[in-house]
Amino acid sequence: MKKLFFTISTLVFLISCNNIHQSKQKNKNVTKSNDSSNVISDRQLQSQKNETYNFNTEEQWDSLNKRVDKKVIHRKGKVHPNTKTFGWHIYSNGSSYKNYNFSMLWGLSYFSYALEPKTGSYKSIHQWKTTSLIDSAKAKDCKVFLSVSNFGRENNSIFLENRKAQKTLIDSISNLLAFRSANGINIDFEGVLKEDKEYLTKFIIEISKSLKQDNPNYMISLCLYAIDWNDVFDIQAIDPYIDFYTLMGYDYYGSFSKTTGPVTPFKTSQLFRNGLEKSVDYYNDKGVDLSKLIIGLPYYGAEWYTNKPEIGALVSRFKSHPRYYTIKDIYIDSLKIPVQFDKKSASSYLIIKDSNKKYRQLFFEDTTSLSIKYDWVKSNKIGGIGIWALGYDDGYTELWDLLNEKFSEQ
Repeated sequence: MKKLFFTISTLVFLISCNNIHQSKQKNKNVTKSNDSSNVISDRQLQSQKNETYNFNTEEQWDSLNKRVDKKVIHRKGKVHPNTKTFGWHIYSNGSSYKNYNFSMLWGLSYFSYALEPKTGSYKSIHQWKTTSLIDSAKAKDCKVFLSVSNFGRENNSIFLENRKAQKTLIDSISNLLAFRSANGINIDFEGVLKEDKEYLTKFIIEISKSLKQDNPNYMISLCLYAIDWNDVFDIQAIDPYIDFYTLMGYDYYGSFSKTTGPVTPFKTSQLFRNGLEKSVDYYNDKGVDLSKLIIGLPYYGAEWYTNKPEIGALVSRFKSHPRYYTIKDIYIDSLKIPVQFDKKSASSYLIIKDSNKKYRQLFFEDTTSLSIKYDWVKSNKIGGIGIWALGYDDGYTELWDLLNEKFSEQ
C-alpha cells in the first residue's frame, strides 16, 4: 500500500467534516422521522445477539447451537458457469459448513469483519484466519469473500466522515484478504443516512480503487437494501467500481412490522405493498445491470403473535426469526402444522393456534416458494441468487437439491 500523505487541503477537508458531523449530530434525532432506522434486519439482530457471547472457537458455537455432526448426501452437480450462486456464512454457525455443497456455490462471504467505526479496525474477525471453511470452499473452486459490516446511522456517520479510519480499514482488509488468498469483499453498511450519501459514495470508490491496486483480481461487492428508503446508493457514480451487487431481498416484514407478512413477498398486492419484483425494478431503473445483481433470499422465517388467523393481521408481539431447520424440525415434522401457501407473494406460512384463542403466524421460504423465485431469476437473466444464511438448513438437503435442480450445469 502507498503511504498516505496529508496535504493542507486534506486537513481542511477533515476539519470541515468534523464541523459538519457536529452540526448533523444536533439535528439527526429530530429530522429522521422518514428514515429506515426502525427497520432492524436479521443480520443486525444476529450480530447484536452474538456479541453477548465471548466465544473464540467454532466448537463453542457448535455447543451453543447444539449442533450434531450428521453426514448428509448431496446430489452430484456443479453450478452453471453463467450463474452466481452466493451465500453468507455467519461465524456463529460454527462448523455447519461441513454440510455445505460447495460445488453448487459460485461464492460465499464470511460474515464478518465487524467494524469499529471510530478507528476503522475490527471489533472482531472471528475465525477468519483459522477456519477450515475457506480451504473447503477453495478446494471446490468456490470463491471466498470477507463481509465488512457496520450497523446503525450513528456508527455509519462516524466512520464515513473519518478518512483516517477508512485508511485503516482498507489497509487491514488488504492484509486479511492476502492472508487467506481470498477473492474480495462484500460491503454491508446498514442504516446509512441520506446526508451521508456522498461520503458513502466516496468510500466505496476509494476502497475499490485501493484494493484493486493491490490485486486487480479482487472483486468488490455491495449489499443493497430491499427498500432504499433514504436513497443512499448513487449507482451511477459507484457502478464502475462494483463487480456485483447483493440485494438483501428479505426483511420486508420482521421484528419492526405492525402487521404480519412474508419475509420476501414476490409481487406487490393490496395486502403486501412492497416486494422482490418492485425492488429489482427500482435498482434496475437506477442503473444496476441485472447481470451484476445477486438476489439474496432468506433461509429463515418471521413469527409473530396475533389475535386473528388471517394473514396480514395486526401484530400483538414479535416472537423470533426461526431458521429453516427449526421450522422443519419443530413445526412441520414434530408438531405437524400444515404448510399453507400465498400465491400472490409466493410465500409459505404456518398458522399456529395458541391457547386463549390467540394465534402465531410464521412466514418462511421453502422449496415451493424458492422454486418460483429461482425461475424468475433465470427467466429475467438476473446474475444469480444469494442465501442468508448458509447453515440455516443444517441437516436438511432439499434446499441444496433445489439449487442443483435449477442452477446445475448438468
